[in-house]
Amino acid sequence: RLAAQLAVVPGSQFSIPVPLGTDAVSPFSTARQGNLRFDPANTTSIQISFKYVPKLFQATVTHVDQDVILAIDSSGSMVWNDPSNLRISSAQEYMRNLIPPDRVASIDFDDQAHFTRANVGGPAHLLNYGPNGELMYISPQSDLTTIDSSGSTNWGAAIKIANDEFVAHGIPAHAWNLIVLTDGQNTCCPTGSDGDAQALSESLRAKALGVTIYMIGLGADLNEALMKTVAANTGGTYYHAVTANDIRWVYYEISRRYLSAFVCGLQSTQEASFGTLQLHLGATRYPAQTMLIEAGAINVQQDKSSTLWRGMPLDYRETGDGLALSATLATLVGQSQTATGTGFETVQGRVIGRDLLSQTIQKAPLDQTSTLITSGRQDFEYWATQGAAKVPNAINAVSPYLVKAANYAQWAQNNWTIRNFVNAKFNADKAQGQLSILVGTPGIPGVIDNETTNGDIQGWLAFQTKDNVRVNGCRLGQWLNWYSGVTFRVTSPNAAAWSVWFNETFRAVGAGVTTGVVGGVAVITIRAVDTLVVDRRYIEISFGS
Repeated sequence: RLAAQLAVVPGSQFSIPVPLGTDAVSPFSTARQGNLRFDPANTTSIQISFKYVPKLFQATVTHVDQDVILAIDSSGSMVWNDPSNLRISSAQEYMRNLIPPDRVASIDFDDQAHFTRANVGGPAHLLNYGPNGELMYISPQSDLTTIDSSGSTNWGAAIKIANDEFVAHGIPAHAWNLIVLTDGQNTCCPTGSDGDAQALSESLRAKALGVTIYMIGLGADLNEALMKTVAANTGGTYYHAVTANDIRWVYYEISRRYLSAFVCGLQSTQEASFGTLQLHLGATRYPAQTMLIEAGAINVQQDKSSTLWRGMPLDYRETGDGLALSATLATLVGQSQTATGTGFETVQGRVIGRDLLSQTIQKAPLDQTSTLITSGRQDFEYWATQGAAKVPNAINAVSPYLVKAANYAQWAQNNWTIRNFVNAKFNADKAQGQLSILVGTPGIPGVIDNETTNGDIQGWLAFQTKDNVRVNGCRLGQWLNWYSGVTFRVTSPNAAAWSVWFNETFRAVGAGVTTGVVGGVAVITIRAVDTLVVDRRYIEISFGS
């Protein structure tokens, strides 16, 4: 057993003489033969398993880098369709919500189309900004203030110069997006039909370039059929803004398309060990014993009783409210062999491989998760009162579940602090259950989806809120994974002895241990494991000198 533990380097070897039995010491005594047997296919095995979320604290909603151009109508009709210039303030808000390395530019179009930066004598349009993310989008927001309300409408020309800009200055690795906002039909250049033809041809050119066009129609004097076709040609969408107040929410809806839904990314792992070496020791003065090396442990059987004389090589240390575990698993391979006699048999071992798993199982503090759930609720309620959801319907439907989830998470933390582990898990489960009601399960829509279908919550806000719920649900799930710990599943004729050994070793350590035996299988779970190291050795066994 010790040699198997110390054998680390692949290719290294060891030899151990093993006594089999007892010779006759007088003419009146009888020799007692022993038996040594190696069985690589023995059904005895041990498996170690656990679940975790990789990179939990890097868990964010994935962002798609983009080059985006906002083409904004400055025709004379905007005087009455958007007297408060909400199309400008909404576009500025959209820019503020961009995330580096996104790049942005804007187009002012009436009978002609040009980039707004040209209005103040600037150089070019999709700029490569400096590293200061807070300052990246200030200049483009300022450019938007140069847009007036005068002239006729030519949004086909806006699409053309946007396509030209993507070709000349776009980053190929970025998504290329054009958002066109207009309150009217093409009315110039020199006729409206010419403008329509240019818009259609440029939409096909955009498709070939990989540009996605989103069309926003404001008011009632629109060629919606054309706008829908232009958007559909490029894989984009047409949005109708009944009033200028709706523009803000359309921009938010589009922005959510470049944030992918959060996925928790749960992973599980399992390590196993096989192969046994059994010695039936023949003795003259004492009852015969059978010693079995399985998974690095030594099980001793005498008459009808058995005990785990030496447990598996498993070290631990307490790490505050958790444990660090280190286990060595020896998998024995080779040909089945048997030796019988009264002398010694040499067991030879050769290390043919080694796997080393080292995994930190991070837990998300429950009190922090409670705070994040509350913050997400407050964010949802803010946007609801701003007009992104119907008040009070949406808040009454969604917020109570978030309040309960935050409370349960905090109560779980309070339970854990006083080492009431059972109630801590109970309340963490309850918190996760409240969040599940909001986002639903496969085939069953949640409260947020139902409210969106009913028209009480705008799509972008529903998307954002569900992502927030999923992130916090993942944090709760990871805490539950951490508490659930590491499970050892031992298949052995001596399963009860394994259960007793684990219980005696870990019952007063950390968050404790649970054990159970069903048939010939012992299932042991050590709670609250922060770090697990599994050192697995593959050792080829043979007999003889």
